[in-house]
Amino acid sequence: MVMKIKRLVTMLRDWRWMLFFLQRRVRKPSSRDAAVRIIARLRPATAEPAPAQAVRALREEGQVKLDRLLDRTQCEEVRRYLMENAVHDDYRPEAGPWLPLSGERHPHSHVGYHDHEDVVRAPYLLALANRPDILALVEGALGCRPTISYLAAWWSYATGIAAQQAENFHRDVDDWRFIKLFVYLTDVDATKGPHVYVRRSAGVKRGLTLRRYSDDEIAQTFPAEDIVTMTGEAGSGFLENTYGFHKGQPLIEGHRLIFQVVYSMFPLPYGPRRPVIGRAEAASFAGECLDPFVNRVYVTRNG
Repeated sequence: MVMKIKRLVTMLRDWRWMLFFLQRRVRKPSSRDAAVRIIARLRPATAEPAPAQAVRALREEGQVKLDRLLDRTQCEEVRRYLMENAVHDDYRPEAGPWLPLSGERHPHSHVGYHDHEDVVRAPYLLALANRPDILALVEGALGCRPTISYLAAWWSYATGIAAQQAENFHRDVDDWRFIKLFVYLTDVDATKGPHVYVRRSAGVKRGLTLRRYSDDEIAQTFPAEDIVTMTGEAGSGFLENTYGFHKGQPLIEGHRLIFQVVYSMFPLPYGPRRPVIGRAEAASFAGECLDPFVNRVYVTRNG
């Protein structure tokens, strides 16, 4: 009862939570797809058509690897900027903020997230999220013009303890349909926490309970060739439907920095409640052609 009351209060304070909890009650992929078709008809399509083969792969396989998105110099600029801004561990709020590569991190904190304001003002990231070819591919997968609902950058750390939180296989249920862009900002090999994805799992009816799944459960359910480990150099990226099973492999050593964009049909409740940057400032480093609808969660329409 207490949990239900808390959830009700949360929904009354922010309407986005109401839509979020509503769609999470629908688990069956075919039912979710039916809702997507209805919603998409009410939204205009604006992007140039994306390559049909890439759109089909994203819809059917759940993942598309992209060409190099940032070069090494650009990645270094982003890292330098973010290293000077504090991060926090959402799972241990009592730990307080720390600089990403300082010695102030709690020894069990496996992640450190940057604030909305720091991410949106980081070099290259907002412009990257708005690349016309990426937006076109996402629109092809969603069936309608996307909303940039969440921009995230976080550091992952080796802790020496068991896998935590999203280091276990799981499904994301952020919206009726959504696509995520992942960009490595540091080199990621087998020891640096590569992303792992199960191709073609977004459309299966198995594993619809929202919980963490062990490696053994996934291995017993899906063919080994469909479980893909995404290593790559800094600047490499991929698009993914994370309603399919995925996880971040726990780091064996060192740290990893990753950038993520969530493209959704509706604004998501864990994005900022109000835009955090003015249109003029955003245009100064991301260009004048930012679509006001696509960017409305982060960028004001005026000023």
